[in-house]
Amino acid sequence: MSTSEGSETADSMDEDTSEVPHARRSKVWEHYEQELVVVEGDPKAVRKYCRGQFHTKFGTSSLRTHIAEACRSIEDACRKRFLLTMKKKPSEGLLVFDEKVSRELMVKFCIHAEILFLKFEDPHLQPWIDSL
Repeated sequence: MSTSEGSETADSMDEDTSEVPHARRSKVWEHYEQELVVVEGDPKAVRKYCRGQFHTKFGTSSLRTHIAEACRSIEDACRKRFLLTMKKKPSEGLLVFDEKVSRELMVKFCIHAEILFLKFEDPHLQPWIDSL
């Protein structure tokens, strides 16, 4: 194999890896075209409804905001469904503070981190603990 053949192989490998699309996990991508368009060297997502073009460089926040608030071409029912998928699910149950568990975990941490127990005699520590 000559050096030119080796470089061609390396070049073709680079091209192959650069064309591998990233996994799109966000629900927001359901409202945008699969393929990005390049405008002045900048890849942009194209909206399915209004054909608007949006930067994707910094994630999906601007894409999400457009659907949720700005796009006039999306049907209300579709927007509402989208907004429901974006809402965070409430955590199960209320937070219940357990003093015994908290104390045991704090002792474990202090021993592991080698924090001197003298630190617990600091007069400014007790008001903080009382606030928990």
